[in-house]
Amino acid sequence: MNDHLISLQKKQHRSDIRLIIVLMIFLAIVSVIGLSVGEIQLWPSQWNSESAQLFVWQIRFPRTLSVIVIGAALAVTGAIMQALFENPLAEPGLLGVSNGAGVAVVLTVLLSSGVTHYWLLSVSAIIGALLFTSILLYFARRKNLNNSSLLLVGVALGVISGACMTWMVYMSSNLDLRQLLYWDDGEF
Repeated sequence: MNDHLISLQKKQHRSDIRLIIVLMIFLAIVSVIGLSVGEIQLWPSQWNSESAQLFVWQIRFPRTLSVIVIGAALAVTGAIMQALFENPLAEPGLLGVSNGAGVAVVLTVLLSSGVTHYWLLSVSAIIGALLFTSILLYFARRKNLNNSSLLLVGVALGVISGACMTWMVYMSSNLDLRQLLYWDDGEF
């Protein structure tokens, strides 16, 4: 019986490794296509040309690399949340952390009066997410909440911060802030 279980685990492990290899190959193919296709198409055979230096290596490659890294970070964050809450549906958006980041970005745009650097938006989003995570941790420790209650507090914080963010955007006359409405909806 025990040997059968070990055999099944080894088989599952081999299957998982094959799946990871297939996904990595797929990621490499999609990355090459992403680096090649755009307003100007530059296929891998052309990547050593002078025009490719700008388009592929200075514009497309950093963007592609950042998308891969951020996607991996989001996947790890989601997996950590799911393991922590023992809930396969748990994710940062469910706990209000994403909305906390959004509120910080909206406040940054409001307070900066139109002179906003992209790095400042990123830093403010990180600070907002950390602040909301700290609030959740405060409730978890001080109020001795179980996982279900903490999820409900996170959902409540997310709804409140989402409402505040939407109110600030709609009541503002700042054009940059109205553009953030598209950012919040996931548009580029």
